[in-house]
This record gives sequence, structure tokens and C-alpha cells, in this order.
Amino acid sequence: MELKNDNAKELWKNALKTILETGDEYLDNENRTCKELINFQLVLENPSSEKIEQPIDFINSFQEWIYPSKEELTSIMFKEVQAPVYEHTYGGRIFRFADIKDQMRDFIFPLLKENPDSRRAVVSIYNPVEDSDTTNKNTPGLMYLNFRIKNNKLLITAHIRSNDVLFGWPANLFQIYKIQQYVSKELGIENGNITTISNSAHVFLEEENPLLEKLDL
Repeated sequence: MELKNDNAKELWKNALKTILETGDEYLDNENRTCKELINFQLVLENPSSEKIEQPIDFINSFQEWIYPSKEELTSIMFKEVQAPVYEHTYGGRIFRFADIKDQMRDFIFPLLKENPDSRRAVVSIYNPVEDSDTTNKNTPGLMYLNFRIKNNKLLITAHIRSNDVLFGWPANLFQIYKIQQYVSKELGIENGNITTISNSAHVFLEEENPLLEKLDL
């Protein structure tokens, strides 16, 4: 299923409403009641900083939830050295994959500069050496980023393994946009659509109902 919108807050609200109305209900392995859609695709058209931050600003406006700051979310995406407080940082996987590969400077930038039509501009965040372990419950939610240039605009597609759409997707969207900005600036082109594909797009019902009520879905 796919939803499109050029307004991040409306896209977020429409996604939540769709999950609640059409998703499958089940108890997860922590005994939480969830509503879930599989392989749910959301497309934010013509993104901008103002649009991207709307869902985060809405959550923070109530001052009832401890939400990561925009500075912290950006740091997680760009910090190359592993931070002790996190099991992993996306930046460590993007810029120092396995401590040997800068996927941006060594691959994405030269590839797209040489061949703007390339279909191979993929950044891997999942590391099977570390993550493919049945005892590891802290594998990254964000699996990979795929960059494409169309009509001289940089499109980005992100695959998210497990996505709490109410609280997690706004942060993911912000981080993905920051990486898109980083690459488009290096290439000297404009940003195009952002697409997220969530293998498990879910909402936890009991603990998050207050925010759902505030969204007036």
C-alpha cells in the first residue's frame, strides 16, 4: 500500500489512520497490542525543512513525551564514531562501515558524479556480521538508503525493518532528509521525493492512545 502527500504532518496522520483502520491487530513478543501493515510505502513529495519538522514539532508541542532533539537525531545520522550510549549509530554504519568503508565519500559521491543515471547508489546500514545473530534484539531499524537522480533531483528511498509510525517515523523522516540534503549539496542538485518502505509499519495501542487522540484522526 502506498500513500503520497506534500505535507509531512498530513502524510503521517493519514498513515496512522490507515494502520488503525486496516492494519492487523496482534500481541507482539513483549505482549503489547499492535496494529500493523506490512510493506507500507509513504512518499513525501517536494520535501523542505519546514515540512519535515512538522510531526516532531507537533509531538514536542505537548511537552508530555521525551523526544530526541533535532540535534541528537542529526548526530545519530552523521556521527562516525560509535557513541557509548547507543548500540549502534547510523553514522557509524554510513561513514565507517565495519571500520573500513566510507560509503558516502568512497562510493555514493563518485558514483553519482560519474553516472547520474546509476541504479547502484545504495548505502547499507544493516551489517550481517554484527546483526545476523538470533540473540541480538537491537538490530538497526533503518536497513538501507537508495539514491536516484531523476529530472536533476535527488530521490531517496529508505527501507525500515520495524517502524513505530507514531513516534519513530517522524524521527526517521527527519534523519533521512538530513542525509538527502547532505548528498544533494555535494552533487549540486535539488531534493526530490522521499520514500519510506516500512516492512512492519505499526502502532502500539495502549500506551500511545493519548497522542493519537490529540492528532484527532
